Amino acid sequence: MKISDSEFGRAVANLGATETRILPESRPRRMGATKSNSAKQLSPLERGMLVAEEALADVPDTRDELIEELKERIQKGEYQVSGAEIAEMMLRRLAADKIR
Repeated sequence: MKISDSEFGRAVANLGATETRILPESRPRRMGATKSNSAKQLSPLERGMLVAEEALADVPDTRDELIEELKERIQKGEYQVSGAEIAEMMLRRLAADKIR
């Protein structure tokens, strides 16, 4: 995941914000329901979650094209990243993770 300066700024600004929940804590379980039958019984939030879960199932865990491109650039010596850049990204990620 890539975090821009603006995203980092927003994350730091929201450090004091209270934690909110997306789903209710006690969500009813619908055991044994098929997708076609359950779609009529689901709340709008649950329907949205179902759509999101189905969309995520189609997304690969890794971006193979990007990985292969980076491997080739590293082998050719064309990919140069300074230690300062790596450290900055690590600190940004750490700060963003603390917000969650």
